[in-house]
Amino acid sequence: DSLSTGTSVFQLTAVDADDPTVAEHTTVMYHILKGDEYFGISNSGLVFTKVNNLDRETQAKYEIVVEAQDAQGLRGDSGTTTVLITLEDINDNFPIFTQTNYNFTVPEDIRVGSPLGSLFVEDPDEPQHRMTKYSIVQGEFRDTFTIQTDPTHNEGIIKPTKPLDYERIQQYSFTIEATDPTINLRYSSSISAKNKARVTIHVTDVDEPPVFQKPFYHFQLQENLKKPLIGSVLAVDPDAARRNIGYFIRRTSDKGHFFQISKQGNIYNEKEVDREVTPWYNLTVEAKELDSRGNPTGKESIVQVHIEVLDVNDNPPKFAKPYEPTVCENAEQGTLVVQILATDADITPKNVKFKFSLNTQDSNFTLTDNHDNTANITVKYGQFDREHTKVHHLPVLISDNGRPSLTGTSTLTVTVCKCNEHGEATFCNGKLYQGYNIIPVLVAIFLCILTITVIMVLLFLRRRLRKQDRAHGKSVPEIHEQLVSYDEEGGGEMDTTSYDVSVLNSVRHGGTKPPRATRDVRPSVYAKVQKPPRHLPPPKPGELGDMAAVIEVKKDEADQDSSGLPYDTLHLFDYEGSESIAESLSSLGTGSSDSDIDYDFLNDWGPRFKMLAELYSTDSPEELLY
Repeated sequence: DSLSTGTSVFQLTAVDADDPTVAEHTTVMYHILKGDEYFGISNSGLVFTKVNNLDRETQAKYEIVVEAQDAQGLRGDSGTTTVLITLEDINDNFPIFTQTNYNFTVPEDIRVGSPLGSLFVEDPDEPQHRMTKYSIVQGEFRDTFTIQTDPTHNEGIIKPTKPLDYERIQQYSFTIEATDPTINLRYSSSISAKNKARVTIHVTDVDEPPVFQKPFYHFQLQENLKKPLIGSVLAVDPDAARRNIGYFIRRTSDKGHFFQISKQGNIYNEKEVDREVTPWYNLTVEAKELDSRGNPTGKESIVQVHIEVLDVNDNPPKFAKPYEPTVCENAEQGTLVVQILATDADITPKNVKFKFSLNTQDSNFTLTDNHDNTANITVKYGQFDREHTKVHHLPVLISDNGRPSLTGTSTLTVTVCKCNEHGEATFCNGKLYQGYNIIPVLVAIFLCILTITVIMVLLFLRRRLRKQDRAHGKSVPEIHEQLVSYDEEGGGEMDTTSYDVSVLNSVRHGGTKPPRATRDVRPSVYAKVQKPPRHLPPPKPGELGDMAAVIEVKKDEADQDSSGLPYDTLHLFDYEGSESIAESLSSLGTGSSDSDIDYDFLNDWGPRFKMLAELYSTDSPEELLY
């Protein structure tokens, strides 16, 4: 773009395949067949410009045809090629406004910094070279607006820098200019007169809310005082209509009920306020436009009103903190009991002075004012009678230097205590004093509690173990039922459904009861019982049967055997006797009579289950007796 005459463009080279050793066989001559009005070529093939200031914005691409010919002239061979030349852009053109006058209409309540219109320019350069700068060069209100460049579309955005007011100015007019600070002035043409334009902004009226004269209000009010006027607020309607304004206090909390506001904007308090309770009151006052009937129209504004409550010396001084002094019953004269300080709920000045004195002289204490807002309480005579008076009440008068001065009475309670040899209080008013070292006492109490707890746990565990032992010992002899298979089924085997093997063997072999060796050997659960001979005649009336005789014998043996353990259980016998009418007590037998299950299938299981089938058969002719 904007090349001068003779500027080299590119080097073109043609190759001849002839023998370079033969004279002029490889010498090439160049000619431009097309485009020679803009470009020329030298004998070496260098293409150059023939005209000044090629303009990309006028023509960006050029096509030339170059011929390469042997040096033999018309007898030589030739070749042609086409070359496409594209001009690169440079920033050499100024932006030009698309129109000479711009008119915009905006409402007066437009926000500061909001866009109100756009300015457009034409720049023939490529987009990367379009960097227009807009500025206001002439006009009375140049500081009211600013123009910012949109980096994407290169347009100018007009924004207000101040609030617009239709009632004050309805129209703004000024001259703007568009320039490019990055333009290359070496190649640019003269600046066109079209880079300036006129802008006119018309402001329209908007119904605006009332405007307060101040951004906030600060009033002062003396505490404990009702004033008809604390301060006034004022708001006006900025519109040409100039509507009346009504004032209201926004009730954001209960504190706002202390104050009221009149139609004229006068603020007063209906209740007295206390600075020590609330030193500041922050109110929100609303200003609303009123119609002809006095009703709010909806347009409103708010302002903050800060009411500072001024201090009045209306609180007497008192102790700075609750004191609990003690004194030993054998304290000597002049002993310091406590040093007291005072405070005042009012705002105390830097040079505040408190005066201390006792309201009574009839006591064993003396008050000394240190004149530095502190006072010392000391023992006057010494040796307190603790048996007669354990607590002394001292009324202390404290005065401030306010206007007017106020005096308050605070009672100091002094407790007479027993003290150790070091003068430390150990026992006061029926209880241990806080300063006494009670750590050993607490440790002793803790050890006692721990010992009692351990003993209780051990007793509980012992009792629980004894219960478990008794339960285990009682349950052992109760489990004696077992199914026994014998190698011989003799007479009476129907009755031996659950016997101890040792009992059966002793019965079969006619053995006698073996003697116990020691007390530690547990006796057999089932003692041996001899069957009476079956040939004995039946008992006569009034005589015991054979089974009854057996039971009596066993009872006598058990009573005479002092080495055996007591067994509260039912013994199993192998013979019921002829006179027994009792049914079987065996749990094995009850299952066959009370169960709903039919156990007849046991008969099909073979000889090994014959006994079990008979036990659980519903029509078993014999019963077992325990």
